[in-house]
Order: sequence, then C-alpha cells, then structure tokens
Amino acid sequence: MLVLFIVAGIGLSYLSYSIVSNLAGPVRTLGIIAMDNGNTTVYGVAYDLVGRQLSGAKILFLDKMGRTIYESRVDGLYHLSFKAPINDRIARVRIIYNGKRADEDVLPLNYVNKTYYILYYANPFSLTESDGVLWMPPDNPRTYAVVSLIMLDKSSGEALLQVLSFNTADHRLKPNYELIIGYMKLSSNGPDTTYINASKLPHIVPYKVINISDPYVRYRVKLDPSYNAIVVRVNGSNETLIIRYDRLRPAKGFMIESMLSSSGLQLFLNFFPIVFLYLAYKLISKPKASGALEFILARPVTKWDLYVTRYVSGVLTALVSSAIFVVALDIGFAALWGIAFGAYTSFLLFLAIFLGLVAWYSFCYLLSSGLKSSSGYLALSIVFYLLFAMFWGLITFLVALQIGAGFTGEAWESLSYKLSMLNPIKVSDLIIYYVRLHYGLVTPIQWINPGIVAGAILAWIVVPFILGYLVFKKD
Repeated sequence: MLVLFIVAGIGLSYLSYSIVSNLAGPVRTLGIIAMDNGNTTVYGVAYDLVGRQLSGAKILFLDKMGRTIYESRVDGLYHLSFKAPINDRIARVRIIYNGKRADEDVLPLNYVNKTYYILYYANPFSLTESDGVLWMPPDNPRTYAVVSLIMLDKSSGEALLQVLSFNTADHRLKPNYELIIGYMKLSSNGPDTTYINASKLPHIVPYKVINISDPYVRYRVKLDPSYNAIVVRVNGSNETLIIRYDRLRPAKGFMIESMLSSSGLQLFLNFFPIVFLYLAYKLISKPKASGALEFILARPVTKWDLYVTRYVSGVLTALVSSAIFVVALDIGFAALWGIAFGAYTSFLLFLAIFLGLVAWYSFCYLLSSGLKSSSGYLALSIVFYLLFAMFWGLITFLVALQIGAGFTGEAWESLSYKLSMLNPIKVSDLIIYYVRLHYGLVTPIQWINPGIVAGAILAWIVVPFILGYLVFKKD
C-alpha cells in the first residue's frame, strides 16, 4: 500500500505537470526585433515561470505559415543577427526547453525608414504574468522597451518586474532613462493592460523611481493590496502603461490549481477511499462474520481493546500513507518544476488527505461494526462510496439549481463547501480551501473559519467511532 501511495504521489505530480505545460508551456521569452531589408536583429531573454533565465533553450522565428525562418540555441539573455527573406515577416516566436514549448505572438510596433520594429512577449493565458510596451520620450525615439510583471507570491504581494530595452540605431549603446512606478485602482471590469496619457491619469500613489542603465533589468517589487494595478512610465514620456495585478497568480499557485483540480488531487481523493473501505472489511467485517473475532475475544482481550486496536491500525495506515504521498508529491513537483510547495502547503495537504481518509474510514468502521454480514457491509459501503465520491457533484448541482445559487462564482463555492460538511470523503475540501485561499485561487468565504472546519471533520471521525463501539460491544 505504501508503494502505491509513492507511485500515486509521483504520478499526480507528472499528471499536473502535463496538464499545465500542455496548456501553457513552463518556458517564456520576450524580446525586440528590428527588420531592415531582411537584416534582422533580435534582443531577448528566455526564462521560466518565475523569471529564472534558461540556459540552452531553443528560439525559433516563424512566418505566418508556421515555417521556420531562423533558429538558435540561447542562454538566458540573447542577442541574435541573421538574414531573413525580405518577403517573410516574422509572425511568431517559439521557445523550446527540455521538451516543453511556448509560442509567443509578435506585436508589430513601428515602421520607420523601411525598418519594422516588432515586440514579442509571454502569452497572457498563463495568468502568471502580464506584459506591455514602454513608450520613450521624443528625445529617445530609437530605444524600444518591453515590460513583464511576474507574480511570485500572492499573499505577500511579491512580484518580479522585467525590463528589456534595445537601441535599434546602435545595439552597443546602453539605455539611459528613468522608470517611474506607482499604484492605482482600476474598475473590476477593466482590461489586464492598458495605456493612457499621463495628463489623464487619476491620482497615482508613487512607489519607486528606477534608473535603467542596462539592456535587461530585473527588479523585485512589492504590490500594494490596497490597489489592483501598477503604473509604469518612462520619465519624460506622456504615455503610461498600466498593468493589473489582482488577476495574476503566482506560478506555484497555477501549478497548485492544476494539482487540486478534478483531474488532480480530487481524482486521488475520490478513488483512494476504496482502500480504506476494504481495510474496514478486512479488520472488522470479515473476521466478525467468520467468527474469528469471537475466537480472539475468548482470550483475555476486551471488546474495547480489540475495537480500538484495529481502528488505530487503520488510522496509522492513513497517517503513514498520507505522509508518504505528500512527500512523494512534493519531490515530484520539485523535480519537474524546480519549485517546492513549502511547509505550509505541504502540511495542509497532508492534513486534508489524512483527516479525509480517517473520516471515511470511521464511517466504514461504523458500518462494519453494525452489520453482521460481510457481504451486506460491502454492498452498503459501496453504495455510500458511490454516493459520496461519484454522485456528490450531481447532488451539489441539483441543490444549486433548486435554490438558485448558480454554478459559478462565490455562491456556488460557498454552497459546495457547505455540502462538503455532510460528506466524509469531501469534508477535507474545507482544509483544501485554505490552500486555495493562500494562493489567491478562491475568494474569501466569510462563514468558513478554523473552528467550523475542525468541528465538521472531528464530527465525522469521533461520532462514527463512538456509535460503532456502542453497536460493537452489544454483539
């Protein structure tokens, strides 16, 4: 069984990795292209979901038909020069690293003296970063810059600001300008990125002024939770870039979301209770039906000792198995992504899995103690398993339909968590709620608090245990 949990942990890591990487590859690039009569100059950077530069990534420049115009291996920050067919305009940039890829759409920016200036940056579908263009003042017209804001930690507001600048007149010249950063509050239905003239901006809360003197600058910023957008403007320019950060998620949160999804941890939590259904059958139901328990009780062993000992053996199985599963899951994610969950997330995941399995085991233990027929126990426990694990989503849907709670949004989330308190398999979702909340994957639900969570879980563990013993000692 322990081997099974190890394999499940590693397998779930790889499953979640595949889900996320297939939706949006864990590799990114942004850069600037200058095309002059086929002579192409590129300045860019290759990085992962948390902004770490990638060594040995392959960059491909594709035309509108998807054909490769040019490709090259790069190490993090790169500067490329190549001759492209005059009639072939670069339409897409592809980055490949360790078998994973991401395609970046290009943004035609300007056309001056037969030279095309093009920007490309990360796909916003990743939800982990947002990007935009910096507009230079009139006295610096040949410098172009692209900005990327990567969310690192939602709870602390830590983010990474990347600024890539390129002087298209002479790439050997270093940039020299000031970047003004501030905060503002946007309406809830505003776009992810927008541009506005500085004279039309509402009140801006100043944050930092950064002197940009290198072509590539990485700067850690602290995002103020009182606002929802960061304002970036080059000193001397009127055009201002505004990037929303309330919709961004950290890369770790994006991975956590895939792991917690119906094809991730929920898949595990739905099917592994079968193990503990069978464990209650082997420890109580089958020995009781065959008369083996009567033989044991003929010795100087009390019914309480027998009941508690066999119950504790199941709890210890859940404890050890859950710990091994979470460790395997953490190691698997660290190996695949290079990012560990951290103690807080790992502990909550362990509690959710362990207590959820114990709650279901207690319920099965009650059934096995109360039913004299082992086949009757198997039949009834399977019915309850199907109800709690397989059909609970349908029940939640029908209840939501009946009360008009809708099927998305806060009302749906709140109803789902309320109904989970009535389900020994799903009651662990109340702990997983705090994992989601930590990474900004769910809006706070006012009625959920540690006391309610502890009370609901303990009720499913303690009440069936006590009722089971009261029935068991009468037989």
